[in-house]
Amino acid sequence: MKYFVKKRIFAVVFLLAMFAFSAVNIYTNKDTFIKETDKHLNEPQKLPKEYESVMQDGVYEKTKFVEAYGLTQKLLGKDEFNNFELVKDKNGFLYYSAFYRDEEKNIFECALRVKKLQNYVEKYGTKVLFVMAPSKYHRQYSDFKTGTPVNDPTEDTLEMMIYLNRLGVPNINLGEYIPSSDIPYKEAFFKTDHHWTVPAAFEGTKIVVNELNDRYGANLDPTGYYLSDKAYKKQKFEGHMLGSMGRDAGIIYSGLEDFEAYLPNFEGHYKRTYIMNDEETLEGSYSDTLLNMEVLNPDIDYYVDSQYSLYVDQVTNLENIENLDNPDGPSVLMIRDSYFGPVIPFMAPLCSKIDAIWSLEKMDDINVGEYIKKQYESGEKYDYLIVEYYPHNIEEDAFKFFRGDNNYED
Repeated sequence: MKYFVKKRIFAVVFLLAMFAFSAVNIYTNKDTFIKETDKHLNEPQKLPKEYESVMQDGVYEKTKFVEAYGLTQKLLGKDEFNNFELVKDKNGFLYYSAFYRDEEKNIFECALRVKKLQNYVEKYGTKVLFVMAPSKYHRQYSDFKTGTPVNDPTEDTLEMMIYLNRLGVPNINLGEYIPSSDIPYKEAFFKTDHHWTVPAAFEGTKIVVNELNDRYGANLDPTGYYLSDKAYKKQKFEGHMLGSMGRDAGIIYSGLEDFEAYLPNFEGHYKRTYIMNDEETLEGSYSDTLLNMEVLNPDIDYYVDSQYSLYVDQVTNLENIENLDNPDGPSVLMIRDSYFGPVIPFMAPLCSKIDAIWSLEKMDDINVGEYIKKQYESGEKYDYLIVEYYPHNIEEDAFKFFRGDNNYED
């Protein structure tokens, strides 16, 4: 009898604690709940999922729980985190993990959509280039203990490039150039994030620009200044970077790392309009419009701000950037992910205009295919279209254009 009484008492105390903690979470996130409710008044079926997301992202004192768990994993000497959500190599780099593919990807369909896009925009004189960003996981440099189940996108990358070549879509795989002798692996990628570093992104920009110049005679950066070391001041912020993987695992487990920024030695005059949650417009110098200098402050909250967001806030649903000093330069449209966050500002001085759409955008009133069609039919002329993807994003949900058998969009 006493045994069951103790069980009941524990169950009651546990449930009271859970309800109390849930109440605290709801109270601390009440403003967000109200905002989501107002946003989806006409789509109430979406509210349960949005509420769940708010509760997960806004757990009260979440960072303390993350750090406590990370400390436990570190004391246990584990090279995997949170039931193999992440794995760590012998050099302290974090990677995504995978034991097997959950489902077979239809990579040919992804390549076919790019081909359909190429056929559509070329009618308007736009030249196309597909860019594959380099993968952080690299069989030559990533050093794991035997049997570690790391997520290796190499096969997906090669398959995508083969299909693009077969379909006649101009392409370049930056994984063949980065890392290199100039940008060694340890300088090309962050330990706590899946992105490449700013020096690697600058090198990648040079490669893309050279490809456009050689393939299409684009004549970008004819003086060679904006893609030279003269154009930017390199500034290192030691122990000032915590990437998305590090935020998941905690500072104690992953550690902080250095961040090297390229800051302009020129002013320029730009106008930037972008959409994430709301639409905002900025006008001014390069630093005032294309850079978020606040993330370089020494007292930032590492769980809120990422130094990688220095460049055009890493990624937004839609970017419209005008270079008011170069109105006669080429106009570029990009379909891209967060890897091209630093690339867009590096290319901005070379162009008159850059429009960039996030391939994984979640806007309710626009999608990639509809936006492209609307722009071209309204008379917008782009000289070049750059389609860029990170290897882990090669899946149908990230190619939201020219789906099915329709001429432009379903």
